[in-house]
Amino acid sequence: MPTSTSVSSALTDVPAILQPYLTDKGGVLPTAQTITGQSYDQMYGNALKQAGLAGAGRVASLSPMQTQVGNTLQNMTLPGQYGQGTNAVSAGIGTLQGITDPSQTQAFMSPYMQNVVDVNKAEALRDAQKQLVGANLASSRQGSYGGARNALMQSEADRNLQTQMAKIQSTGTQNAFEDARKSQLAQAAGYGQLGSTMGALGTAQEAGQMDITKAQGAYGDLQRNVQQNQLDAQYNDLMAKLNQPLTNVETMSNLARGIPLTQTGGTQTTTTPPPSFASQLAGMGLTGLSLYNMFGK
Repeated sequence: MPTSTSVSSALTDVPAILQPYLTDKGGVLPTAQTITGQSYDQMYGNALKQAGLAGAGRVASLSPMQTQVGNTLQNMTLPGQYGQGTNAVSAGIGTLQGITDPSQTQAFMSPYMQNVVDVNKAEALRDAQKQLVGANLASSRQGSYGGARNALMQSEADRNLQTQMAKIQSTGTQNAFEDARKSQLAQAAGYGQLGSTMGALGTAQEAGQMDITKAQGAYGDLQRNVQQNQLDAQYNDLMAKLNQPLTNVETMSNLARGIPLTQTGGTQTTTTPPPSFASQLAGMGLTGLSLYNMFGK
């Protein structure tokens, strides 16, 4: 059997009283077309530029404290104590090297050393003269024999005196030399200690300066964050203001979705499919058994 088809249609329309709100000037659709038809600069760009919030204008610049920290870091040099400590260590090394140089050791010897040696020599000379006077008196009592013996004793005394004088001089010089070397070692150690102390002071000064710089940097970051928050707030307020017309259209559109629509006349189409072969057989009263009896025999 052929398929039967019927078509029906109905038109929906907005009530006439509400159409001005949708299609007339100032309605949802014209307003939306006007807004969405604008370029970026018309909607946002020009206003953002005028407010100084376009592009890099939205990013806060370095705060004054951050700039100060940058200048401090740029101009920062090693503490002067480091140089002084290096000079002290160098002087100590030079002093140690000079221990093997007699000319340098001489500079550390006491300038009064020879005076002390001369006093000891004068004392030895007086002792020798006293002994000589006694020997002369004894010799005069002994006659010519005593005179010869006295000459021999005087010669021996002179030789002993010269030996004693040389010993006094050499001992004094050696003692002064040893004292000078001790002074050199003490001075070298002092230079080394001074270098260590100056190095520690330089490290402490540098650490203190860095702590101050870090504190200034943290405060500078706070300043810049506050400035950035202010820019963000200005930007958000301006964008909300610029988007207000579009927000209004969206609100009106949402309200329009709840407007009841009316249906006008139209046609309706209905399609009826043909019956299946099995249903046709059943309608004819033909079952499987009757078909067998018809065609099986």
